[in-house]
Amino acid sequence: MTRWFLGYLKKYRAGLALAAVFAALSGGLQLAGPLFLGRAVDALTGPGGVQKDELVKNLVLLAVFYVAGAVLSWLSPVIAGKTAAGTVTDIRTDTFSHMMKLPLRFFDTRRHGDVIARLTSDCENMYDGLSQSFVQLFSGIVAVIGTLAAMFMISPAVAAAVLCITPLSLVIARFVIMRTAKLFAGQQKIAGELAAHTEEIISGLSTVRDYSMEEQACAAFGEINARLYKVGRSAQFGGALVNPSTRLVNNFSYICVGLMGAAFAVHGITAGGWAMSTGVIATLLTYATQFAKPINEIAGVTTQLQNAAASARRIMDIQAEVPETDDGGLPALGDVRGAIEMENVSFSYVPEKPLIRGLGLSVAPGSTVAIVGPTGGGKTTLVNLLMRFYDPDSGVIRIDGTDVSGVTRDSLRAAYSMVLQDTWLFTGTVRENIAYGRPGADDAEIENAARQAFAHNFIKRLPKGYNTLLTEGGANLSGGQRQLLTIARAMLSPAPVLILDEATSSVDIVTEQYVRRGFERLMKGRTSFIIAHRLSTIRNADLILVVDKGNIVEKGTHAELISAGGRYAELVSAGNVDFLRRKLR
Repeated sequence: MTRWFLGYLKKYRAGLALAAVFAALSGGLQLAGPLFLGRAVDALTGPGGVQKDELVKNLVLLAVFYVAGAVLSWLSPVIAGKTAAGTVTDIRTDTFSHMMKLPLRFFDTRRHGDVIARLTSDCENMYDGLSQSFVQLFSGIVAVIGTLAAMFMISPAVAAAVLCITPLSLVIARFVIMRTAKLFAGQQKIAGELAAHTEEIISGLSTVRDYSMEEQACAAFGEINARLYKVGRSAQFGGALVNPSTRLVNNFSYICVGLMGAAFAVHGITAGGWAMSTGVIATLLTYATQFAKPINEIAGVTTQLQNAAASARRIMDIQAEVPETDDGGLPALGDVRGAIEMENVSFSYVPEKPLIRGLGLSVAPGSTVAIVGPTGGGKTTLVNLLMRFYDPDSGVIRIDGTDVSGVTRDSLRAAYSMVLQDTWLFTGTVRENIAYGRPGADDAEIENAARQAFAHNFIKRLPKGYNTLLTEGGANLSGGQRQLLTIARAMLSPAPVLILDEATSSVDIVTEQYVRRGFERLMKGRTSFIIAHRLSTIRNADLILVVDKGNIVEKGTHAELISAGGRYAELVSAGNVDFLRRKLR
């Protein structure tokens, strides 16, 4: 993890060096302060009476050194903060960019709220740890070494006594830190779980209320929150023990310095250093305090460092995920007519549970293919394979005779336009959402696409028409209106292959009639795959596939399947495609 983190810091080494220099200078100036303080005390309490000039001179120097040290101690964390912000920004950017290259399987097997938490709260923890701990760690090391050297210069005996007591505080700190490291890692993991649960409940709040599951949702939240509280309490309790434990040891050190200094002064012992005057004792006591302070500060930031380390590991876990294979060296798919072929294709999401086995399919350019079958039968999986969201375990998929694994994914997916049952709209204007796939589309093209999707009328009734700002997920629109916008987005796309996955499931029967007419214009000259359960949507297809357990159990035109008297015929006699889903379960 250290090497990974240093790789990001390398870009900001100049800022880090400057912050380190300022921290070192600040520590050095702070070290000079006790010397002037001691001389000022001696000038005030010396045997010859108050030495006014010496007193003023040392107090002025003391003030200058402390003010200069304060300025440098302010500049150092400011620079370190900018460095931390830049470093964490790079980490967050790289992580998000890496996520965009991960296969769909990664997102299908992880809770989205936890992934979001890693990009937000975990990155913030890393920022806090880096910005606040770097200066304290570096300046603390300088202060410890410098203070110890100054104490040995004044009185080796006193310095040796302090040095003998100090390791006890380090032992205590290390003991507590080792015991709490796992607790902080567990805290971050449960925090991600809580974020995931919250995201799920909020995104599906209408369903939660529809089934009156508020109490159950609150109970589940409370259970996770209680675990987070329990682990967090233990982690914070352990982290909070470090500072007072080390302070207790350091107080003994402070007392020892005072008693030894007083004893040396009374008996006239120099112990190999300076003569013990009141000012020298004051200097040693100040140094004893300064010697303990950075140790206490370093111990105090261990909580943030452990949080940052746990968060860094969670970010590293994402970056360690294997992305989709690099296809930069592959050729782009050329002009597409829309001939689709699947030869002996097998696929499974889980190796132990095969879904599609030996599937074969051939679709002529410009054909309309309807796919029906039970939930979980493999309809959407076929779409995922066609667009290479997943790669088949075996077999070949071709488009216009070209193996799709031999061309870039971007060029392949540019040949498809999709309208899904689950609508996706982003925070932006209606115009921007329709033009998502074609950012350069002009207003006339956008409005024409909306008209074809029969969305123009309701858009014009919005407060600002096409410039109306949609909230997250298009929450300020009805479900049917959101789906009409996604249909308009597909209308605007010039892709030669169209995929409609329950594209009219959220529109009423009357609107569906208009939308279907729009689809007829949209599908003209395009190869179209329609996943639907309404007989009116599929009966005019050139080819109807009945899919069950990943296999095509029947295929043909509406008339051919009726004549065959099989499952599709049962569907028609029932008058509802949903009957087929029930029948196949």
